[in-house]
Amino acid sequence: MHMSASVLDLVDIFDGEGAFVFIDRPVGGPPVFHVQTSAELRAVNAQVAGRSGSQVMLATEELRKYPLQLISMVNTIANDITVTAAFSDTVEMAEYLAWEAHKVEYAPFVSAVGRLSQAFLGNTS
Repeated sequence: MHMSASVLDLVDIFDGEGAFVFIDRPVGGPPVFHVQTSAELRAVNAQVAGRSGSQVMLATEELRKYPLQLISMVNTIANDITVTAAFSDTVEMAEYLAWEAHKVEYAPFVSAVGRLSQAFLGNTS
C-alpha cells in the first residue's frame, strides 16, 4: 500500500493512534469516504507515494468544542478537491467526519489553501 509522506508522518507522530478518512474523488461524481485506522496502516507497512499537491487535514477531538469550525472542516473534507485525506486522533472522530461529509451536498471547489499549496508545489517540482 502506498501513502503520502504526510499520512505516514501523522501515523508516526501519533504513534499509530487515530484514524484517517481517505477521500476518493471520481470525475463528475460525489466523493467516496473510507476510514482506516493508523494501526492498520502501520500493520501493512505502507510505503510513501501519493499525488503532488494533495492535502491531509488534521481534525482532533478538540474540534468538537467549536461547532462552526467542525462544520467548516466537514464541508472542506466533502468538497475541497485538493483534500485527499483527513486525520483524527480518534477513530470515533474520523467515523463522524466521514459520515457527516457523506451527507454534504456535492459542490466541489478548490480552497484558497489548496490553491496556495498547488502553486507552491508547482513552483518547487
